[in-house]
Amino acid sequence: MKNNYLFSLLLLCNFVCFYSMANAISEKTISTIMVENAYVRAKIPGTSISSSYMEIENKGDSSVSLLSVSSNISPRVEIHQHTMLDGMMRMRKLDFIEVKAKERVKLQPSGLHLMLFDVKNDLNAQQHVELTLKFSNNELVTLQVPVYSPTQEKAANKTSDEMHTHHH
Repeated sequence: MKNNYLFSLLLLCNFVCFYSMANAISEKTISTIMVENAYVRAKIPGTSISSSYMEIENKGDSSVSLLSVSSNISPRVEIHQHTMLDGMMRMRKLDFIEVKAKERVKLQPSGLHLMLFDVKNDLNAQQHVELTLKFSNNELVTLQVPVYSPTQEKAANKTSDEMHTHHH
């Protein structure tokens, strides 16, 4: 009788321990970052740079920052921002982009964006590029991002703007 009691108690302890571990693991793997409408701009012939745009949503309860980006087509990806200064459009490198809790940040032409440097191969429409975004909460988001021609880019930006301006 005593052995059955100890066995049951041991079984219960193992179950509780396993359940707690499984719960902790599953909580850690649930992403708080959502990336939508991502694309890379087709490279202008004769150049070795491109840019990438997307919308990053933070579904979490605290702010996170996009710290860095890596890609399979570029040894150097930087976070940049266009700003108007004294009537001149200027581009500057940023160390990070903060995404506040329950908010979304849009990377777009003439605003926040990613610059891909030293791109050796052509970037043609219909091609996909891998981007890995690293956030301050140690979350990595790896995406297969389409390459858009200028025409596709215009259509994508128009559709994205329309989606965010309509209220139902």
